[in-house]
Amino acid sequence: MKKITVLVIFFVFVIVLSGPLHASSVMDRKTFLVGTEPTFRPFSFRSSENRIVGFDLDLVRWIGIRLGLEVRVVGMPFHELIPSLLMKKVDLVASGMVITPERARKITFSDVYFSIPDAIVTRVGETGIRGVEDLSGRTAAVQEGSARERFVSDLDDVNVRTFREIDALLREVLDYRADFGVVDHNVAQGYLSNIAAFEGKLEIAFLHRDTREGMGFALRRDDPEFLEAVNRAIGELRKEGILEMLEQKWLEDRTFP
Repeated sequence: MKKITVLVIFFVFVIVLSGPLHASSVMDRKTFLVGTEPTFRPFSFRSSENRIVGFDLDLVRWIGIRLGLEVRVVGMPFHELIPSLLMKKVDLVASGMVITPERARKITFSDVYFSIPDAIVTRVGETGIRGVEDLSGRTAAVQEGSARERFVSDLDDVNVRTFREIDALLREVLDYRADFGVVDHNVAQGYLSNIAAFEGKLEIAFLHRDTREGMGFALRRDDPEFLEAVNRAIGELRKEGILEMLEQKWLEDRTFP
């Protein structure tokens, strides 16, 4: 009789314990936290009203509507995004993050929602840089932890300097401490057209595209239900033309709030 009682208590304990574990998906909540690095215009940046806005944030909010979840945005340095995701300080990273094998070993990614070429940015009037073959023996400025850092690190005889923010790496080029900067194309166009410090002083020398890569939202591996829901929402928004609408809003009209 005692053995039966002990077994009953054990199974009740297992059922009670398994309830919260099973309910650990973001989909079981009312809100999910989104981490972003807000100096990456036009994908994520602070408006004149100090709100974090951009292509990625609009898309995430559309996804939130489809999932019936409220979105809360948390700004932080780029190099803190994946650690914060792993430590469950945020539930999803939306910061123009390119899918790479190195990152995919730590976290999982949504389906690609956008793919763009990188822009090699130089000072206006620089005539010696017109292709990848012209980068050898020069100094590059790139964002720390970005896919562009890997690109320039793989080049022969290139000195690589890394920075946490786009503004800083572009100023490095402007001030002759780097020969070129590597920034994704739309971000480069946004900065060179809208920031007075760079407008007319820096230019895009040429574009480079790695067709194996694209942008995805970063998520934890332990929540396949949330990943499936996010991918389903991305697919629906693409089919319904919402993604195209957001591209026209943020990537074709470059007058940012």
